Amino acid sequence: MRNLALTHFTKTLSNELGPHGITVNIIHPGATRTERTGPMQKSQAREQDLTIEEVERKAAAGIDIRRLVESEEIAYLATFLASPKASAITGEAIAAGGGVGSAVFQ
Repeated sequence: MRNLALTHFTKTLSNELGPHGITVNIIHPGATRTERTGPMQKSQAREQDLTIEEVERKAAAGIDIRRLVESEEIAYLATFLASPKASAITGEAIAAGGGVGSAVFQ
């Protein structure tokens, strides 16, 4: 529900700010590798009596690209959306979850 509210807010801002040349978009990342991923996977591995590699494989199994999205990939998307090359993209909710269909609705 949280993401739906943010998506609606994004569209509202886009409608108001678009005439002034300001674009507003939202990125819905899926499972993303960050500095917290390693410690979290280590903890899960311990709790589930698995290797870290097995935890990672389980996490990636539900992702179309079969891996976690790298935080840099989210940054590249944000950088593009903030650039003049993306001036026609506004009011959009962009899922960057590697193909996880539920990224927008989690």
